[in-house]
Amino acid sequence: MKFNPTPLAVAALLCIVVCGSACAQDAYLGVGVPGLVHLGYAAPVGANWGLRGEVSGGLNRTVNGNRNGVDMTGTVKYSTLGAFADYFPFEGRFRLVAGVGFNDTKVTLKATGTNSTTINGKPVNMTGEYYNVAITYPSATPYLGIGFGHQNSTEKGLGFFTDVGAMLGKFSFSSSTSLVGKQNITQADVDAQSAKVRDDVAKVTVLPSISLGAVYRF
Repeated sequence: MKFNPTPLAVAALLCIVVCGSACAQDAYLGVGVPGLVHLGYAAPVGANWGLRGEVSGGLNRTVNGNRNGVDMTGTVKYSTLGAFADYFPFEGRFRLVAGVGFNDTKVTLKATGTNSTTINGKPVNMTGEYYNVAITYPSATPYLGIGFGHQNSTEKGLGFFTDVGAMLGKFSFSSSTSLVGKQNITQADVDAQSAKVRDDVAKVTVLPSISLGAVYRF
């Protein structure tokens, strides 16, 4: 995961400007899904509001499998830079969260093989051929959720936080193949096969997220 400190720096600067040195501030580290590691900075702004910047990621996994006789290899990658506003309706630990995530999230699959499969219902032999797929999340998505922690308090030292929410956005789909013009496969066949996957991918509009961890308030 490439680290970009921009959201953290922006949140820190805003909190310093708004709160001044008297405002308690949080540095926090947590674990979760789909981002495995969460690192962030938070500070309350008055009794009911807070600002946060966070980087989460660490998921970069290689996947292998076989589908319809076709060997598939690929990668699953997730990283997000987030900027969030926290609202504490009861002036306690509970908060409502809204923000935006800047994402580098993608699934890439490369299909090769020596057995037969079908493209748009037509049988093909994959020997020496390829069919590659990329499923990509938008580069920027809104976030809504709830959480506990990062509240306005004069107490300093160790604490904890938790967040449960979701990014809102649709995955996009693209593909490439060497099969067009071979074995009676046309571009229309490839487009029809891709449309089946694209329709399934388009149904996913919510990417859930959960994290928890430790806070150091200073």
